[in-house]
Amino acid sequence: SWGYGYLFGKPVRMPTASTAATIGLTFAGMVVLQDTRGRLMGYKENAKEVKLYGAHPEQPVLMGVHDPRFPVATGRASASTKPPLDWTKYD
Repeated sequence: SWGYGYLFGKPVRMPTASTAATIGLTFAGMVVLQDTRGRLMGYKENAKEVKLYGAHPEQPVLMGVHDPRFPVATGRASASTKPPLDWTKYD
């Protein structure tokens, strides 16, 4: 992407090339991060890694999505750190 910015940034070639390279590297980093996160969290296919390294013995319990607009909490916080709400005090 630096070459693209250099070729098409005629009046100010070097700043345009540096900006294009920065934008390109940022986008590439975001794509790699999303792909890796998706594979590690199980949202994308990772059969190649499972075949190579094997599955972890402790697998998460799969929960169905009822409505994607209103996700259901999975209970990761304990009652000691996040007590349940008491709705009786509200009128």
